[in-house]
Amino acid sequence: MYKILISIFFIISSLSLFAQKSYTLKGKILDSQKEFSLPGATVILTNKKDTIQKTGTITNENGDFNIKVKPGQYNFQVSFIGYKSSIKPISIGQESVDLGSLKLVENSELLQEISIIETLPPTKIKGDTTVFNPNAFKVNPDASAGELIAKMPGFYETDGKLVVEGQVVAEILVDGKRFFGNNMSQALETIPNDVIKNIEVYEYKSDDEKFTGVKNNEDDKKTINIVTNKKSKRLLFGDVAAGYGKDNRYGFDGNLNSFSDDNSITLTAKSRDVNAPLKLSNRRFGTSSIDGNDIQDDSFGINVVNSKNDNDIEFSYEYGNRENENTSSNVKTYTSEVLTGQVQNSTSTSNNDNDEHNINLRISLNSNKKNRLMSNTMFSTSDGGSSSNSISNTLLNDGLLNSNTNQNSSTNKKYNINQSINYSRALNKKGRSLSLNAGFSHSNNESDDEQLSETLNDSNDVSQSINRISDSESKNMGINGGLTYNEPIGEKGFASIGYRFNYNEQESDKYGYNYNETDETYSELDELTSNQFENSTIKNAGRFSYNIRGKKHSFSLGADLELTSLKNEESYPKQSDFDKDFYAFKPYLRYSLNLDNQKRINLNYSSRTSTPSVSDLQEVVDVSNPLYISKGNSELDQSRTHYLMAYYSASNIEKGSHLAVYLMATATNNTVGRRTLVAAQDTTINGLYFLPAGGQFSETVNLNGQYMLNANMSYSFPLKQLKSKFNINTRASFSHNPTFVNDKKAFTDSWNINHGMTLSSNINEKIDFTFTSSSNYQKSSNTSSSGSEYISQNTSLNMYWNFYKDLIFRTNASNDYQNNFSTDKVDSFWHLNLGLSTKVFKSKRGELSFTAYDILGKEDQRSHIINDLYTADYYTNTLNKFYILTFSYKLRNGNNKNQRRRGMQGRHSMYNGMNYRDRMM
Repeated sequence: MYKILISIFFIISSLSLFAQKSYTLKGKILDSQKEFSLPGATVILTNKKDTIQKTGTITNENGDFNIKVKPGQYNFQVSFIGYKSSIKPISIGQESVDLGSLKLVENSELLQEISIIETLPPTKIKGDTTVFNPNAFKVNPDASAGELIAKMPGFYETDGKLVVEGQVVAEILVDGKRFFGNNMSQALETIPNDVIKNIEVYEYKSDDEKFTGVKNNEDDKKTINIVTNKKSKRLLFGDVAAGYGKDNRYGFDGNLNSFSDDNSITLTAKSRDVNAPLKLSNRRFGTSSIDGNDIQDDSFGINVVNSKNDNDIEFSYEYGNRENENTSSNVKTYTSEVLTGQVQNSTSTSNNDNDEHNINLRISLNSNKKNRLMSNTMFSTSDGGSSSNSISNTLLNDGLLNSNTNQNSSTNKKYNINQSINYSRALNKKGRSLSLNAGFSHSNNESDDEQLSETLNDSNDVSQSINRISDSESKNMGINGGLTYNEPIGEKGFASIGYRFNYNEQESDKYGYNYNETDETYSELDELTSNQFENSTIKNAGRFSYNIRGKKHSFSLGADLELTSLKNEESYPKQSDFDKDFYAFKPYLRYSLNLDNQKRINLNYSSRTSTPSVSDLQEVVDVSNPLYISKGNSELDQSRTHYLMAYYSASNIEKGSHLAVYLMATATNNTVGRRTLVAAQDTTINGLYFLPAGGQFSETVNLNGQYMLNANMSYSFPLKQLKSKFNINTRASFSHNPTFVNDKKAFTDSWNINHGMTLSSNINEKIDFTFTSSSNYQKSSNTSSSGSEYISQNTSLNMYWNFYKDLIFRTNASNDYQNNFSTDKVDSFWHLNLGLSTKVFKSKRGELSFTAYDILGKEDQRSHIINDLYTADYYTNTLNKFYILTFSYKLRNGNNKNQRRRGMQGRHSMYNGMNYRDRMM
């Protein structure tokens, strides 16, 4: 508001002198020591003869100012938050004046006391990019990029995915480059908040899209680009932490990073035998207990990026070894009409041991502005084993239907390689381009399995016994290629025509052998669980589109025409061949409007097809759980989904607020569902498959009538009185899913409404708190049954408080309320984690901390899901009353020119990171 009033005053004052000839006064405002620009600095010219006459401006994002002024004698004043004002006399004659670079000196006394003088704008919209200003969000000095993003409007996590502005994040870049082959979790945990200049969010684009400007007909997703403070020749930073805790448990985590404009390298390492973080974090808001299952987790990684003359080489390697034991239990309450009154209780224990290697190599060669060649290689291997033991009983109206014990073990080896090459060339007319691409993939998966199972009926007699081994091998090979040609039409439009070819071939051999008690060997071949087949898919697709890209308006209209040929050859247990052709016409429409007042509107329509997977087509029986037998269906058709999406966002820079509204509707024909048969008593399905009473047999079928509606609204604004920011996020979804049980078709309607509020401190770096309240309501009903209803509410407080000198207090405290109306099961419990630490060494980069987790001793963690046929409550083991002593150290480059405490640098680093993305485009 202060700057608005000044600007209005300057405009009115200038109008009175309009008739006189004016000259230009220009210059650039810099920091005196580190010489970075100061955007948003106030420049005022006061006429010495008449001090009422004033004119002025605010420096732009590069620190430059430009004023029209009449000849005369003036006092020239420059002011900026956190700096000493500069006043000096100047004389304007009969020509323009260039003052060159003017340097302001920091006011060190003010910086020690300042918390918030004015509200910094949290976002700014530049075209199709939303730029988030980290300096508008005060976080503690030890916060990671993930903790910083958690405070920003429009960001949230659901189902293990990061979402922003209502769309899933497809990639996180660091300075426009991939990080560990797009390992998003690694980027959020590794990059500290104090090296971040700004964070950009824009529409995800493939490599081909970035060069041609043509949008592929794919799901709308987002890209996050974390721009670092590389003002010096090299930015060096890292963190290391080691802890030792109760029951001799330990943990180690470390990373080292070296970034420059031409080169960057990151090293990471981790080793632990406990799931507890080494010290408390604000990222996930402390709503979950610590997993109490045994674990041994070791990993190492290296990420290297080299850039020279617009040529980039990105390489990453990750190794991981993970051993873990999981103990859990669940209660399933069936809601479908034919299953009403049926409840299943089960407990299970599993052990897993897996070694993984992942390699990514990405090369981008830009010999000149007209040519670009990109190569991307990915290779991964996995070698592991697993075992599980489960016990369950199924009840009908409180009477026993069956009980089952099931033991499974497996060893598995697999590898996967993907290679893609893309060549793009700009032709002799602006906007005219040609793009060629090709790719190859190959994977191999081998496994050996053992199963021992016994099912008892309601009379406690053995109704089924399984003693079987199996071995399987599956191979997958694919090749693809395509070309795209773009032709400019007019000044802002262009047409695009393209063709794509895909060939995929799969081979699967699986053989099961039952135990022969006579000779005590596994010699009886089980035809029901054995299968040998080859499958191939050929897809030919053509595309035409017309695109207009203006400063305010962007428009795309196009369509894909696809022919998919599916061929399957089964040689065992029976010989059969089938061929299918699927035709699809897929139009799409996209419109984007960028308004002058930091508002944006997107409207999209698209349609997509999905070819049945081999597992859905393969008519081999899966009896890994004898209570849930399943098989595929070779007669499946292709499914088709229509998407309609609307998105609106608005940023008010002066108020520091941000609003985003996202709406989406989908409808699917021939969705791949399940035809389920429920056994009322011990029975044999089709004369082949034994099914105990209460057991289920299902096979894949095509079902129509599926649709879904989604709405999401997030709004963020500052609360000046509390020196905090308030985020509101409301999500609602409705799904209408077809079910087919005991030859009766029905529909399950599911509602999910979530309302969350987050109050984040924006005071200073000494106190960093996040208060959240989230309520979730779920309801499902089947057209042939009463359905289920469930509500949960979580309230949490997370706080970092540097309360005295080098002493720091941390806490995660939360309350969970859960009510399953279907079972009358109500839970209300507290989580409480406490930490106390002190900074050590003169540099304050070291920290010694003591943390106690789940000190209230909650024994298990509950989660709830809704299925078309049932609702389920899952309970997992927790590690309560656990404590750990940790030493951590932060490595920072003392010569970094732009590294300063978050929240103390005014406006000088806002929105200056666009060059990284511009270079990519």
